[in-house]
Amino acid sequence: MSLLRLSEPMSLRGRRIFMTGGTGFVGRCLLDYFHETARAYGSEFEVTVLSRSPQAFLAQYPSYADHPWLRFVAGSLGHLPEPVAGQFTDVLHAAADTHSNTAPLAWLDQLVQGTRNVLDFAIASGAERFLLVSSGAAYGRVPDGVARLHEDAPFAPLTTDTESVYGQGKRLAEHLCVLYAQQYGLACVIARCFALISEHMPLHGPYAAGNFVRDALAGRDIDIQSDGSGVRSYLHGRDAAHWLVNLMRRGESGQIYNVGSDEPVSILELAHVVAAQTRQALSVRVLGTMISGHRALYVPDVQKASQLGLHVETPLIQAIASTLQTLGGANLTSSAA
Repeated sequence: MSLLRLSEPMSLRGRRIFMTGGTGFVGRCLLDYFHETARAYGSEFEVTVLSRSPQAFLAQYPSYADHPWLRFVAGSLGHLPEPVAGQFTDVLHAAADTHSNTAPLAWLDQLVQGTRNVLDFAIASGAERFLLVSSGAAYGRVPDGVARLHEDAPFAPLTTDTESVYGQGKRLAEHLCVLYAQQYGLACVIARCFALISEHMPLHGPYAAGNFVRDALAGRDIDIQSDGSGVRSYLHGRDAAHWLVNLMRRGESGQIYNVGSDEPVSILELAHVVAAQTRQALSVRVLGTMISGHRALYVPDVQKASQLGLHVETPLIQAIASTLQTLGGANLTSSAA
């Protein structure tokens, strides 16, 4: 695989960042990016990560220990640390369960009241800027004929759909952000993230890319639980972290920015791309059927982010290859080496 020339990481000299969700999938992509920033410009910035159990996280991921720019504080969205005026310059709110086994009302409370708690913490801490990591789920089901989702698309989950808790919660969290920007003057930026791929993504659960990578690493045939016609796009985790940090620092307050790749790929095509990155002759098996003739689309328009100089820098095939390689794939093709 040829070496990519990625954009230089953003300098964060003098910034003091408080981050929620720093121990999750997106959070670890961001921590890797902050480490890259420290190597490039020095450790003259601080990142404080909220974690329910910092000790457990560092025991599982010891590579994040002992960085001079990084510290962890115990707590949760319902039990934030006592704010100190002037303590933080930026708050990056990335904590939210994308899927939850708890009661829907408790999940909605985490998404909405949890965001309000972090916004209040940002105000009390004297933060200048606030980034909400939201989701493309806020658009709801996409009508036929729409190729890509623009930030001002008038789509939303039905309020009567009890399966849309996550999308509804994100919309309410976004609305809270713009209200706080209006009332308190806090510069609030909203990042609607679409599908990402990196070594930090879950390999189990309702994530097609993670499941396909898991099966490829195990040398198993790749099973598609749907009919494979759903259309997605995948942004590499490093690209996503670069976009998010830039939006945190340079995005326009009160605005929504899509974060993702605008290159569509069907789930079936994705499975074949993953299978092709191994030396083994893996088969791709389609096990599901199309539901009510609906071909799900989940692809963003990213022209708004491009106005800030943000672009997809890692092609999908290289994102998949590097993910497999980092996760220890011993049976990769030469193109992934």
